[in-house]
Amino acid sequence: MAFISGDDHPLISGAQYIGQDSAMKYTAVFACVRVLSETLASAPIMLYRKKEDGEREKRNDLSVYDILHNRPNEEMSPFNFKETCMVNLNTGGNAVCEKLVNAYGDIVGLYPYQWSRVDIKRDPETRKLIYKVNESGQQPLTRDHVLHIPGLSYDGIIGMSPIEYAASAIRLGLSYEQFGVSFYKNGMNPSIALEYPNELSEPAYQRLKADLDKNYAGIANTGKPFLAEGGAKVKELTIKPADAQLIENKRFQIEDVARIYRVPLHLIQELSRSTNNNIEQQSLEFVMYTMLPWFKRWEENINMQLLNPIERKAGFYLEFKIDSLLRGDTKSRCEAYALGRQWGWLSVNDIRRLENMNPIPNGDVYLEPLNMVEAGTVDKDTKALAKEIYTIIQNKTA
Repeated sequence: MAFISGDDHPLISGAQYIGQDSAMKYTAVFACVRVLSETLASAPIMLYRKKEDGEREKRNDLSVYDILHNRPNEEMSPFNFKETCMVNLNTGGNAVCEKLVNAYGDIVGLYPYQWSRVDIKRDPETRKLIYKVNESGQQPLTRDHVLHIPGLSYDGIIGMSPIEYAASAIRLGLSYEQFGVSFYKNGMNPSIALEYPNELSEPAYQRLKADLDKNYAGIANTGKPFLAEGGAKVKELTIKPADAQLIENKRFQIEDVARIYRVPLHLIQELSRSTNNNIEQQSLEFVMYTMLPWFKRWEENINMQLLNPIERKAGFYLEFKIDSLLRGDTKSRCEAYALGRQWGWLSVNDIRRLENMNPIPNGDVYLEPLNMVEAGTVDKDTKALAKEIYTIIQNKTA
């Protein structure tokens, strides 16, 4: 967010500053931002109302549900809207959306702004936040007119830009990529050295240099036989990318960026240390430790800023539906359903709804294991059986 200039920032001043566009050209940053944005955008936002008995019910009768679930504005789908906000959160640390209202002051839409185009400041007189969009003729917006979701923050109000605070790591990664391009540009690397018994004259040196550039440089000329003249001795050079530690350093920088965004390496296609056994567990940890905080951050801000006090007091709240992210493979799901059905906390229709299937008649019956009874009680059949066994034992000992 452009609330503080790069020149004034203690961590990004001078040569360390790196912009959003430059950072997104680094594949590791692009991949991490894409994973986080698309994962959150794929989860729908649902409206619920908590009833007096503690149960909750799905609702769709508030305009905010239609905005977040169906149509944020005339130009974006819900997926595009959430994805755009997450891109701004993971590059600039803040997502700012203008509330679109009708003549009665009711919210009818949300429109996100690119983080670099918004200045967030505090009014010296009112001490309230104001949001100035860098567009001609645009009046500053107050907090009442925006949905502002901040990321990780020092003050809890304005989020910190991951790109700004990780500028050194991102710049180093970009340097490795630029080095790799230069390294391979002229046919991987200089493969030979020429040794002459005597010093070449200037015309001979220039002719040799022009001949090398024209006939032997570049990937298209790789493998051409070299014609030595004037008693030149050809010495082969064996510099490899691994010798320059290019591959190892690039992998380390990818890990560094993934660490910043808390994204498992296998999700950004870095599979050198992944196995089929640990990928499923890492995916579950990604949902629990990476995405869950993002979902909570979104939920608490949209409930606070998009629902009025009367709606909140009536029990309304918005929540992401993340069941699909926690669904394991088919075998794991079937085993979990079988346990739930066996122990009586899932019905057939509960299972079918979880699998997006239509309910069936008489499918809402819950089973109860025959050997399970309420603690401290014994049914009549058990009492009768115990009395009969006691009588038999008594007759045998008489």
